Amino acid sequence: MEYAQERRREKRIKFSWPLWFGYEQNGELHQGKIADLSRSGVAFTVDATKCPAPGSHVLTRFSYPCDTDEHFEIESYFHWSEVIRTDAAGPDKFRVALRLHEMLDQQPCQKAAPEYMMQSV
Repeated sequence: MEYAQERRREKRIKFSWPLWFGYEQNGELHQGKIADLSRSGVAFTVDATKCPAPGSHVLTRFSYPCDTDEHFEIESYFHWSEVIRTDAAGPDKFRVALRLHEMLDQQPCQKAAPEYMMQSV
């Protein structure tokens, strides 16, 4: 089996938390499920009927785990992102890759993601 070449320059974490996206500042938001995340990009799955088109810019909102020396924290992202690509991910599902317009303030942390929220591998 041939695998696609990794294109991200940063480490990414895998977990399964909700993500919301929309097309205008105060418009309707659609829900997807995060598959993986780095400081500059996020991939998520979404129903085929809600899948954004490559090249479009979407308002994106999600939370992510990060770890400090002292304690566990949750950070949030609420800003615009660009749809880089979409791929079929099963019946009636698509996987969407976004480039964040603003990098995340903190590095997401895999060990900080609670086990029950982790995506099974």
